[in-house]
Amino acid sequence: MQKTEMLFGLPWLSTKPERAIFDELQFACVYAAGPSGGRPLRLGYASGSGLRETLRTLQKGSWKELQIHHIAWTRGDLVASRIADEAAAMLDRGGRRLVGSWFDVTAELGIQAINIATGKTGITTVTHGEMLEQVRRIRRERIEKAIKRA
Repeated sequence: MQKTEMLFGLPWLSTKPERAIFDELQFACVYAAGPSGGRPLRLGYASGSGLRETLRTLQKGSWKELQIHHIAWTRGDLVASRIADEAAAMLDRGGRRLVGSWFDVTAELGIQAINIATGKTGITTVTHGEMLEQVRRIRRERIEKAIKRA
C-alpha cells in the first residue's frame, strides 16, 4: 500500500496513473488558503496540476505555514476563474481586499463566499474527496477492463 501524499493539509494523488487521469479530466479548483487559524485568506483558482506550484510559491512568502481551508473542484480554468471572481467581488463589496487575491476575512467567511458564488453561477463542483474518488474509480475501471481483455 502506498503512502498518501499530503498537499497543504489535503490528501493527494499518489500514483502516476492517478495523476495522468486527473490531468486528462482537466480539473481546476477554487480554493481558500491561508495560515492555520488566522487571517489573511487567499481566494484563488488554479488548474489542477498548477495548484501544487501555486501554493508552494505562496508558502515562500508566508510567515506561517499555509493550509487549504476549502477547495472546490470543477472542470476547466475558465469555470473555476468565474467562481473565484464572483467570490472575490462579494468580498470587495465589503471592503475586505488587502492586496491582490488576499482578503482580511476568516476562513469561514471565505468558504461562504465560494459556496455562494458557486450557487449564483450554477456551476457544478465536487469536494476534494469526491474528486479523488472519481479519479480512483476511473483507474479501477480501466484496470478491470484491461484484465478482462487479457
